[in-house]
Amino acid sequence: MQKKLPLTLWIATSCLGGLPLSVVTASAQVNIKDGVATSANDAVGSAVPAQDTHRYRVRGAKKHSVAPKENVTAPGSSESAPNASVAGEKTAADGVLPPGWRQDKIGVQQDKDVQSPAGTSPASPGNGSPALLKNTLASANSASRDGADGSPAPGVAGQGDGGSSQLPSHAQISKIFLPMGDGAGIAAFWSRNDFIIVSDHATQLDAGALKDTGPFSSVEVRTPGGITVVTFHFDGRQPLTLSRQPGGWILAVTPKEEGGLAHLSPEQKDGGILYRMPQPGRIVELSDPASGARLLVATSLAKVPGPRLPHRHVGYEIWPSLQGLVFAVESDQIEVRDGGGGPFLDAVGKGAIPLANGASGRVVDDRVDWSWLGLRSLSPAALREDYRRHWTQAAMLPPENRNEARLAAARSAFALGDAHNARAILATATQDDPELALLPNVAFLRAASELLAGNVAGASVLDSADTGEDGALWRGLYMERAGNNPAQAASLLAGAYSRLADYPVMLRDRLQPEAAAFIAQYGSDQDRSVLSPLPVEPAYGAAKAFLELRAGDQNKALASFQLLAKKKDPVLFEAGCEQAIGLRLAMGQLHPAEAADAYELLIPTARQVGREDIVRQAEVSALMQAGQWQKALAAADEQMRVFPDGRAAMVSLVQDILLHLAESSDGAGSHQTDAIDSVALIESHIDQIPDGPVKGRILAGLGAKLWGLGLPGRAALAFERALPLAPGNDQRAAWGGELARADIEAQRLGQARRALDETADPAAGGDIASRRRVIAASLLAKEGNKDQALQMLAQDESDQSLDLRGRLLEEERKWPDAVLVVGRLATKNIPEQGTLTDMQQDMAVRLATDAARANDGETLDRLREWVGRRRMTPERIRVFDLLVTSPEDDIRRRAGGP
Repeated sequence: MQKKLPLTLWIATSCLGGLPLSVVTASAQVNIKDGVATSANDAVGSAVPAQDTHRYRVRGAKKHSVAPKENVTAPGSSESAPNASVAGEKTAADGVLPPGWRQDKIGVQQDKDVQSPAGTSPASPGNGSPALLKNTLASANSASRDGADGSPAPGVAGQGDGGSSQLPSHAQISKIFLPMGDGAGIAAFWSRNDFIIVSDHATQLDAGALKDTGPFSSVEVRTPGGITVVTFHFDGRQPLTLSRQPGGWILAVTPKEEGGLAHLSPEQKDGGILYRMPQPGRIVELSDPASGARLLVATSLAKVPGPRLPHRHVGYEIWPSLQGLVFAVESDQIEVRDGGGGPFLDAVGKGAIPLANGASGRVVDDRVDWSWLGLRSLSPAALREDYRRHWTQAAMLPPENRNEARLAAARSAFALGDAHNARAILATATQDDPELALLPNVAFLRAASELLAGNVAGASVLDSADTGEDGALWRGLYMERAGNNPAQAASLLAGAYSRLADYPVMLRDRLQPEAAAFIAQYGSDQDRSVLSPLPVEPAYGAAKAFLELRAGDQNKALASFQLLAKKKDPVLFEAGCEQAIGLRLAMGQLHPAEAADAYELLIPTARQVGREDIVRQAEVSALMQAGQWQKALAAADEQMRVFPDGRAAMVSLVQDILLHLAESSDGAGSHQTDAIDSVALIESHIDQIPDGPVKGRILAGLGAKLWGLGLPGRAALAFERALPLAPGNDQRAAWGGELARADIEAQRLGQARRALDETADPAAGGDIASRRRVIAASLLAKEGNKDQALQMLAQDESDQSLDLRGRLLEEERKWPDAVLVVGRLATKNIPEQGTLTDMQQDMAVRLATDAARANDGETLDRLREWVGRRRMTPERIRVFDLLVTSPEDDIRRRAGGP
């Protein structure tokens, strides 16, 4: 029979020994009364060998399985079990711990969907009360309790002695209870695929019961230097939660990882930075097992979740953590110590940059601004030092190890507002390692650098990046500068406007006035509310003027813009001039041609501040309003030459210009050279226009102008290109008729016949049908069927039909019939009185010619009375008088008679 320990030794081993690990399944809870030894001696658990007291690892959870062992009651334990069980159940009933957990035992809980195999049950039979499974935790003074040969001391259940049952090999653990004690502060964070829990007290834990139990199977426990480090090894990162409970902490695998801090607000104090914590613990120093980085870990007795994303600062970083704060310190001048309320960061040594100069303000958990772009609320001096340090580090490292240092240098340059250097560094890094460009954070940083450097086309990633609310500001900036949906861009900028307050000062001063002006100009009432109160600095003068303009006070807004135009700052000067020109043009105080001239004078300043493309586009619009279409097209060409990446934005303007040139009529005052110039401009730009109905209209207009210039062959080619772009059957029928007319004139009669047949539309309207009828009749006439042509036009009284009928009759010398047809045409087109146009004068001469050849004196007399006294050109009046004057009249006029 084993000897019982003396009472004093029993108390010592109970109070100072290691804490035992127990396992709880979904259907069975751990307590100490179901047929398992639960005496005070057994409560200590089985001892581990002395050499493993400070380091115990369990690996290969999936390679080995442990068969369940039968519960064996240890001698002398039957009377102590009920009392301990009642205490444990009372704790659970009070709600302090979940059912089944014990303050003096590390518990593990099986996933609810894991079932016990047939013939086994984690619960004790009969009463359904929980069964105790294998408990193994090392005692802090296990050596004093073990025998000299390392065997368990009398009265202590040995490991593998059958004193308790093992956890079934199939069980999957979802939660474990870590009895770190109520007085221990802890921190928890990821190091690659290892999850590390650090306690600022030394607590000896034996994790043997976790073997073959699922996600927590591979674990390492160390107690170096008065602390406890528990490392769980995973194949990949798991969603974990850590919650405070009396006596320790519960670590659980959850469907979704618990979110970290919404923001962290450091305080400036004594030249350093204080991160306040409720119930702060000690500052623990250790090395990161993955990278070897020097870590200063701030523990806490209360739950203090750290940030979800890394936050970079000069000389140190704050790593993501599930509990506490983890500082990865690079510089020897950075010190982290207890600051009386939380960890306190200070810079020590000669020449150290005071941390409080720029590190105050919110640290937002934002994967774009603070993680991907590396923005920090630091002073310009601190950012320049950070940039210099990372640049030097990248230069000194071997090429294969430069990526991280280069990225850090690019982020520092970007935070300084030096977008050109940032994108140059990134270009070199991605050229050396092309796979780097595929990383979302690198692609986003590169796109943001391109945007700030003025290359809007190179920043298109910002519009499609999957960043949610984190990237709203940068997506809004991209949409603003690209001219895409101003209302939506203003809404995005307004939603993220507040975060600009935490930007580095140089970047903030560059972006915040721009965003404010755009929100004031295009935002809704709700969007504009984020601008109140608007800063009084001159940089926000444009935003102030736009707010006045949106309030309906044009005169006050114009005065504000003109005040900006007097500033020496080129940014303010350009903004004031540009907006004042546009507003005066809208108010009618400036002619469009004058506005175009003013915009042209503003181009050098606009180039200096990065708004040249916008000013040039405004100049093109003003020239269009002034009706100077050819100059507008030349200005558009110049803009596309200077900004080739902005061609897409200019297509609509070029399209409008070409459409006007194509469809404008060449009036009496226009010269043939104007038509030739228009044709040349259209032909040289038509391929810039995307296929569609508008391009079809431009081509059809081009065909009409080529016809007017006497180039029917080229006109036919233009109409042929227009046909596939016709928006409907009626338009296709109209353009098909014009194609046939051009082919007829070019003596391509077969092609003309095909054009008419292929574009026939029985449902075509009256005007289109009449036009096609005339063209078909002219084709018949060309083919030698003039009688059929006349018969086709017999019932058509349109001007074109009467004109063609008259010409056909004139060709056949049927003068009386020609007089009747041409007379009806003249009656419709020659007014009763008033000045005659050239076309009307020609028509009068034509009718007089037909009437003279038909010897129709009545018509000649009536025509002489109707038209003879109106002014005509000298050539026409001589011919007309000759035709309408009979020989008798001529003799009387020569004799001086009436």
